[in-house]
Amino acid sequence: MDKNSYLIQLSESDAVAFGKVEFLQQSEKQKVFSAVWALESQVNNGGFSQYISSWDGETANFAPTALRRIGAQACASIVARALTAVSVEELPQSHEERCALVEALGSEQIRALEALDAEFLAYPNNLTELLFGYVSANPDAFGAVPQYEG
Repeated sequence: MDKNSYLIQLSESDAVAFGKVEFLQQSEKQKVFSAVWALESQVNNGGFSQYISSWDGETANFAPTALRRIGAQACASIVARALTAVSVEELPQSHEERCALVEALGSEQIRALEALDAEFLAYPNNLTELLFGYVSANPDAFGAVPQYEG
């Protein structure tokens, strides 16, 4: 099993709170995992507009912090710029309010988000490696991690 397969398996296990516990109720370490996991899956699936308007968008305000915690400085910057492109204020926790924000985006904001989608999807940081490293460094939160090469 490779590191990505391990992270997928971990995301579906009882060792993580992702999808099982309300985001705001999770421990700080669990929030880091949940935010990175939600961000990457949603942006890969439909860009920042999908991420922000999805149920997982509740993690968006914390996502730049989570990325910095795992060492993904470049990705954190991209996400912070995407959030600012949508709203100069913190995004609402309400799914409905985030959807309304995305639906009200102007053409300039949409173009900005599309450019940031491309920048993020170029993966200036290896999120799999960094998230695996974070999980490995926090066995108290995620359990012991098998050793992988490469």
